[in-house]
Amino acid sequence: MLVLFFCLPNFIFCQEIKDYSKVKTNVGEVKIPGNWKQLNKMDDSGQIYLKNEEEIIIAVAQNPKKAYSFFKSSASDFENVKLFYIWDSDYYKENKFKTEKIKENEELEYIIWKYNDKKLDNIFLFGSAKDNFLNLLVYTNKWSEDKKILFLEKLYALNK
Repeated sequence: MLVLFFCLPNFIFCQEIKDYSKVKTNVGEVKIPGNWKQLNKMDDSGQIYLKNEEEIIIAVAQNPKKAYSFFKSSASDFENVKLFYIWDSDYYKENKFKTEKIKENEELEYIIWKYNDKKLDNIFLFGSAKDNFLNLLVYTNKWSEDKKILFLEKLYALNK
């Protein structure tokens, strides 16, 4: 009985940590909390789209920073994240989509922003992960914007 008293709490708390999906990106693996099923992969961007039991759609991509035309080796990681944001958001603006920067964190080297595809807001987190950019997306109307942002920040922290 004494053994159960000490081991059962550890067993219960350890169960939560093991519930992850892993996705192989162009340069490594991304770990995602929960059970996610891969839908497809975009060859040009390396974005991998996934869906969970709630029908929430996310996308992840991890690519070398030096693969992008705007990358500056002399700039800081956060400055390059800002250049990534400008490069991508300008593309959507040129194609008549509404974009908006939501949040940035210079210390943790990420920017959260969105564009509306005339159906839903696509909320992105662009961040720096060593020599790579981490591009994370949540696409759903089932979560509030705050919940999407929290999910992206946790996903980024898990993979930074």
